[in-house]
Amino acid sequence: MQITVLGGSPKGDDSVTLQYVRYMQKTFPDHDYNIFHVARQIRKLERDDKVLQDIVDKIALSDAVIWCFPLYYCLVCSQYKRFIELIFERKKGEAFRNKYAVSLSTSVHFFDHTAHNYIHGICDDLEMKYLGGYSAEMYDLVRSRERARFVQFAGNFLKFVERQVVRGKAGSGGEAISARRVQRICL
Repeated sequence: MQITVLGGSPKGDDSVTLQYVRYMQKTFPDHDYNIFHVARQIRKLERDDKVLQDIVDKIALSDAVIWCFPLYYCLVCSQYKRFIELIFERKKGEAFRNKYAVSLSTSVHFFDHTAHNYIHGICDDLEMKYLGGYSAEMYDLVRSRERARFVQFAGNFLKFVERQVVRGKAGSGGEAISARRVQRICL
């Protein structure tokens, strides 16, 4: 299964949030993860439409998208917001249509729901199938109970998308997915 990860940290590879994606890759290695540090390279994406188009093309070929970001002050960073603006300004939304999506954040748990609601709204605007969000504290990966919780979330997400893709539903449009049913599956 093809998964595109849209990194929303200005720190790129050094992002704490990205370490959760790396852990997911190690735990579920049978999937292809395409990671793009869109927040870190926002200036390049603004200037070079080919670079943006390469990311959009990968998204179009993906089965799912992970919106991955740290939370500093209640919402995603400005560079990530600018990437989202570029999607709409340059009319790249079609690549996102009918893609399954989750949001993954790290923070100190201060108004995390605000950022996840924002990403959920963006997913709705892009006609994506938002399956829920996971909010981790900065050091949850070092706690076995929290690691297990994250693995359960990631595993449920991957299993759900895999079942939909195998059935041929991904990207076909027309099938309504109950948000409550999906969030029960992922959470």
